[in-house]
This record gives sequence, structure tokens and C-alpha cells, in this order.
Amino acid sequence: ADFLQKSNQLTWEAFTNTYLSAIYLDMGEYETSQKCSERAIAFLQHNIGASSYIILNKIFIAMAKVMNNEKDINLNEIFKWHEDIKNKWVEGVVPNIIGKILLNIDDQHILEAEGWIKKSIETNQKYGMMWYLARDYALYADLFKRKGDQPKARENLGKAIEIFKECGSDGWLDKYEKELAEL
Repeated sequence: ADFLQKSNQLTWEAFTNTYLSAIYLDMGEYETSQKCSERAIAFLQHNIGASSYIILNKIFIAMAKVMNNEKDINLNEIFKWHEDIKNKWVEGVVPNIIGKILLNIDDQHILEAEGWIKKSIETNQKYGMMWYLARDYALYADLFKRKGDQPKARENLGKAIEIFKECGSDGWLDKYEKELAEL
């Protein structure tokens, strides 16, 4: 990322920080994720046509805050941001993140989280974004675990595993095979 900044490749710097933010979220390094998204937004603000990526980074920041047990999240604002997405890839990624936010903010939004997860599954099926579809099923399994529905959790984890296998995503495959064995 530093090389991109030094060589004045600010758009690439923004996209690099966006992807780093997602990776740090997955690793549980929420403060670092938030900083990457803040940097991405700073670079993207001057880029015409980058509004969907700005929204994605704002939602990454909201997710990082929720995972750090910060509760000052405006859910209605997040829902509005989703309506303003114009990029198909971002459109496929964001409902999963919103579902994860709703699942983790408190116990009052589980039904709403399920709606967003279903929306994410539908969108990623429509656009053929299989790796993200696998992540959707893994999140759906998590939702069913929280509801105490082990058979549905196993079913959705099985779907995630099958798709991760098709994608050749060995690390994620291992993670969820272990999780399935523990159910």
C-alpha cells in the first residue's frame, strides 16, 4: 500500500485498503480494519464513480465497530447506504456484512439478519459469485446455531463446505469442516 501511495496510484491504494480492511475483519483485527477503510474512503472521495466502494468501506467500519462491542451504529443509515449501491460486486458483498452486523449487534435483530442473509444468497447466486455464496451459507449456519437449530446449521455449513471445495478455497474449507465436526 505504501508503494502505491508513493507512486501516486491513489485508486489502487484505495482498493488495496478496501481489501485489506476485509481481510483484517476476517482475522478479527477490527481496529486495523477500520483504519484501512478510513484510508480507502479518503482516497476514494476524489474518484468519480467510486460511491459504491465508499459505501462498502463505511459498512466495513460499522462491522468493525459492532465486533468491538460499540453500539452507536445507525442501522437505518446502513440500510440507506445499501440502496445507493450501483456496483454489482459490492451489491453481492454488502448484504452478508449487514446480516453479520445485525447478528452481532444484539439478540433483537436475528430475524432481520436472516432476511439480509437470504438477500445475500440470492444476489450471489444471481451474479455467480460462488466464494461469497459459500460465505453466505456459513453465516446462515451461524444464524441457525444461535437459534439452536443444529440440523439447519449443519445443512447450511454443508452447502458452504461444498462450494468452498468447488472454489478450491482450502483454508476456508478446513475452517468450516472443523466447525461442522464440532456441531
